[in-house]
Amino acid sequence: MFTQSEFRLLIPEEITLSELDYALVQTWPAGNLPEADQWQAYLNGLGLVAFENWLGDRLPEKRRQRDLTHLPQVAYVTVGGFKVCLLAQSDYLDEQVLWPQEYLEQPELAAHFYGIVEVDEEAETVILRGISRGDRLQTAPKRDGHYCFSLDHFDAELNHFLADCRYLSPAAIPLPVNALAELRTQVTETITKLGNWFDNVLDQGWQALDQLMLPEAQLAFATRNLSEDIQAGKLLDLGLSLGNEQVVLLVTLAPTDEDDKVRIQARLLPFEAEYLPADLSISLKSKSGKVLQTITSRQQDSYIQLKPFKGVPGKVFQVEVSGDGCTVNETFEI
Repeated sequence: MFTQSEFRLLIPEEITLSELDYALVQTWPAGNLPEADQWQAYLNGLGLVAFENWLGDRLPEKRRQRDLTHLPQVAYVTVGGFKVCLLAQSDYLDEQVLWPQEYLEQPELAAHFYGIVEVDEEAETVILRGISRGDRLQTAPKRDGHYCFSLDHFDAELNHFLADCRYLSPAAIPLPVNALAELRTQVTETITKLGNWFDNVLDQGWQALDQLMLPEAQLAFATRNLSEDIQAGKLLDLGLSLGNEQVVLLVTLAPTDEDDKVRIQARLLPFEAEYLPADLSISLKSKSGKVLQTITSRQQDSYIQLKPFKGVPGKVFQVEVSGDGCTVNETFEI
């Protein structure tokens, strides 16, 4: 029986670096850094390029975006909305990893996943030693402003990471939040009263379908099979992470034959575009935040929608839209 450390040595995930990889990293600015920081930035850069190549082979459908802002300390890449933070070393012979606390605790720096890579520049190879979720690392001991990890803190079975990227929503992995900002969000949260829609009273930010000025194809889809249905949409701006692309959250209400129950369906449509951005998710959540449904867009999806559901007056639910690190929540009361 092999120990986990021995298992790592037997089947390392090894990536070969090409001349183009070296040339690319050498174009990344190191600035007026001390020599030690320049070397660390170089290792992190090589580790990042190798990891991106590895991702391209295994998750080709997921969009990737690198961030070199903190390269002298760590490297970041976002894949399918998940933020990954990488730390490279030339070896892990002492099986110790010191990670600055701020990269796990500060909301603007924290990542969904953390990975360690070993760079052998002379052999032109990079070994992926392990990747783990950030919310499972913060129980490690701390010393002098660093988390003190052993290699066993990181999951050497990289298929676990790949499965999470394929089947989870980024919202499923909690990130640290700014307590003051979270409090303000809770205080200012508004609830959309769907019952008012039957009296033609829409909440602020919501527009009747004929006022949304959707492209003809989307409008035709949104209005088909309407009888007594009531529809309204809201423009969602998901920020720079999706290239300033706006999408429309379209909610449809329809009466049913079951007492006071209302049939509800939520869709996402592109606004002024033919297709939705890839890896955009829409989730139905209970009042307590439990995820009940999630649908994620693929390449060239013209819309995505949740399965319709029924509810009674007074029922509260949430619809969450997330993509590339940005999340928007809408709370409704029937």
